[in-house]
Amino acid sequence: MDLTTNYLRSVDTIENIDIAILVNNIILDAVGQQSSDIHIEPWENTIAVRIRVSGILQELTHLPLELLDRITGRIKVMSDLVTYESELPQEGRAPASPEFGNVELRVSVFPTVRGEKVVVRLFDPRNRSFDLKTLGFESDTLEQFFKLIRRPSGLILLNGPTGSGKTTAIYSALCHLVETHGPTVSISTVEDPVEFNLPMISQSQISNSRG
Repeated sequence: MDLTTNYLRSVDTIENIDIAILVNNIILDAVGQQSSDIHIEPWENTIAVRIRVSGILQELTHLPLELLDRITGRIKVMSDLVTYESELPQEGRAPASPEFGNVELRVSVFPTVRGEKVVVRLFDPRNRSFDLKTLGFESDTLEQFFKLIRRPSGLILLNGPTGSGKTTAIYSALCHLVETHGPTVSISTVEDPVEFNLPMISQSQISNSRG
């Protein structure tokens, strides 16, 4: 039985639920099942908590709707988001913590008619590789990509579904430029959000509150 279910069964009333423990258990269950992301979504009469395993969403648990604000508030605190903002989308991240098996959290909060929906992406830094040659590109495609990123100017669009490797490919391209040119090149990024800190690259994160 998962940690979340065990904890909920151990609590006699909703008022006695410790939100920090509940959220931690949800994350630990997701990490334990090697999930890529967690979806916490208000439905008509319940909060659906689902995790994505091998690309497929599956239910972890259902929670009372009255817990939604407390759950979203806790996750906002963890990811350094504005806790009192509930009408605008927000994105943030929580650094890797031994408490969660050194997994980094990327959080997206999106307002809906029933309340805020939260999606937590899980990243394991130990599995991180920013080498274009290891990403599964066909040799012809990889060679063409190398030619494109070596051009002095232009625009490259990378598109794909969640988890397809867009961010990894972009970061790998940046790392390739640094490895190729060393200190002779200056690279700056504008990201929403910054997912990984890269060496020798000036990364900036978009902030809606600051404009």
